[in-house]
Amino acid sequence: MPTQTFFNLPESKRERLIAGAMKEFTEKSLNEASISNIVKNAGISRGSFYQYFEDKKDLYFYLLGKFKYNYNRLMVISFKEVEGDFYEGYKIFGEKYIKYIMDSEKFGFFENMYLHMNYQINQESGATIIATPSNNKTEHPIDERVIDVVKREQVKACTDQEFISILRYILNILNDTIMEGFWKELTIEETQRLFATRLEWMTKGVLKDLTSEKTEDKL
Repeated sequence: MPTQTFFNLPESKRERLIAGAMKEFTEKSLNEASISNIVKNAGISRGSFYQYFEDKKDLYFYLLGKFKYNYNRLMVISFKEVEGDFYEGYKIFGEKYIKYIMDSEKFGFFENMYLHMNYQINQESGATIIATPSNNKTEHPIDERVIDVVKREQVKACTDQEFISILRYILNILNDTIMEGFWKELTIEETQRLFATRLEWMTKGVLKDLTSEKTEDKL
C-alpha cells in the first residue's frame, strides 16, 4: 500500500503519478514495466517514487485496489437484484463484470493484466472485490459486504472464511474466462456465454443423474 506521504500529496500530483503508471502498465506487463518510465511519465524523481511506494508491484496492486469500490458495489447490486440467489446473482455479476472489463476506457490496462495474469494477480484482483468494510478515509470505504447479501443457506459453507473461499474460487473461474476472452479475441457476448456455462458446471454439477435415467428406462 502507498505511504501516508503519497496520500498527503496534492490531488493533481497523485493523479499524475497514477496516470503515468497506467500508461506504463498499459504498454507493458508488471514484470516488464520500468520504474524509470513511470517516473518519467509522471514527471517526478525516482527518489520521490520510493517515498510513496515500496516498488512497482506495490504501485500495481494499489491500482488494482482503486477499482475495489466499483467492483464490490457491482457485485452487491447484482445479488440484490435477485434477492441474494447465488447462481442468478453470480450470473448477472459475471455478465456486468465482463462488459465492464472488456468495454472499459482502460481496455489496454486490463488486456495486459489478463494476458499476463499469474496466481498473485488473480488472487489480488479477487481480493479487490470480496472486500470487508473499511474505515480508510483516504479511499472509497467499503460499507457493505458481499457475503451479507447472498443467500448463505444455498451454499455448503459453515464459516465466513469458507464462504469467502467459494466466492473467490468462482472469481478465479471468471478471471480465467476473461483471460481466455482476451487471448482468443472473443467478443463480450461470447465471453459472457462461456462464463455462464462454466458457472452452471460449477454450481449445478457436470455429472448426469444416472439414477433418474435408469428409473425412466424402466418405465
